[in-house]
Formats: sequence, structure tokens, C-alpha cells
Amino acid sequence: MRKGFTLIELLVTIAIIGILATVSISALNPQRQLAKARDTQRKTDIYSIASAIYQFASEHSGDLPDTDGNPLTSNFPTSPTCVGTGGGCFNLGAAGDTEPVVPTYMAAMPKDPKTGTDANTGYLVNKDANGRIVLTATGEVDNPITVTK
Repeated sequence: MRKGFTLIELLVTIAIIGILATVSISALNPQRQLAKARDTQRKTDIYSIASAIYQFASEHSGDLPDTDGNPLTSNFPTSPTCVGTGGGCFNLGAAGDTEPVVPTYMAAMPKDPKTGTDANTGYLVNKDANGRIVLTATGEVDNPITVTK
């Protein structure tokens, strides 16, 4: 009597392993997991920015950081405006007359983990009609990501 596996047994085993591999890879979905990780980073970043703005305001009699150089006026955005050093963006990192937000209140201005640059971090900031600071990021899974403080 000969010992061994038949061709049918081997094919069935390979088919079962293939099916299990396909199911496990699709269940894990690594692209979605990476997108969720980047969204978590975006949430952390906008919470950090909001905290730095409020820390600045608490140490400056409630005044928000601005870049106009005049302590009697404020150019803090009242409509969603990108944060960054590029044209059309609000340079939050350099905002503040004597103590700029970066590096006094944060080590560096955070950037979107996928598309952020110094010119446009990928985050939006504004003060709403109720005087609250609103920060927004475009997420990949959670869209939009918004923090209002």
C-alpha cells in the first residue's frame, strides 16, 4: 500500500487556504486601517492647535493670536481659512505680537499626515459667530473632522 496524498486532497487543501487568506486580508483591510490612523493623527493635530490658541488667549487677556501687528485690532479669520505660510493662508505659527504661537505654545505647527506642507498644513481655522474657535480637517474615513472649542 502506498502512502501519500491524492491530487484531489491537495487541491482542496490549497483552495481552503486560499479562501481563508482572502477572507482574512479583506477583513483586516490595511488601507482602511492606515486611513483611520491618519484621521486619528488629524484629530490630535487640531486638538493641539486649539489648545495652543486657547493657551495664547488665556495669557493675553482673551485676545486671539493675529498677524496684523496692531494689538487693538485682530485679523484672526472669521471664515474657514487654511493654516500655513502660503498666500491666502493664516500664518498661525507666526501669529502673536511678542510671543509667536510657534515655538512659544507649540514646538512646531502640525501638518496633515498625507497632504500637509508648511505653505498649507491641510487644516482650516476660524472664529465662529459665537466666538468659538473652529478647526477642521479633511479626513479619509471620518469626513470632515471638526473641533469646536
